[in-house]
Amino acid sequence: MNNLLRKIRNILYESCNFLELLMALVVLAAILIACSSLGGSFLDYWNDRSSNTAFLIFVGHVFNILIGIEFLKMLCQPSEDTVLEVLIFLVARHMILDHTTVVENLITILSIGILFAIKKYINLPARKGSYGIFSGNSGSEQSDSGSGSSSENSKDC
Repeated sequence: MNNLLRKIRNILYESCNFLELLMALVVLAAILIACSSLGGSFLDYWNDRSSNTAFLIFVGHVFNILIGIEFLKMLCQPSEDTVLEVLIFLVARHMILDHTTVVENLITILSIGILFAIKKYINLPARKGSYGIFSGNSGSEQSDSGSGSSSENSKDC
């Protein structure tokens, strides 16, 4: 009975990996489409370059593409670093593009600082054979060798 459950878990896990790869391909297609439309947005900005609104619209398109790229990286190599990078871009985009109050700006700046501190000072030990923070390995398979590079242990897209 345990072997059957283990086989079913493995099949489901591999199915999830396949679906994750499929979603990464969909995101890649969306990023390429967004990049192709960036030219029109740049021309709109160029024609109305004295307007702050035109610039913010163009920067908004660029940020959306950058966030999409970071999200794709997160799908391909799920790790603490890629998740934090996506969050940093999202928070920065919110502060730059949205009209916020002084208090909201302060909270946003503190949020980015906290995210950078987390990225710099919190180093979780990598698990042997792990694909990152979303791996299905049990705690008994943890490596005692300390922390390693997440790119060494993560899957490639």
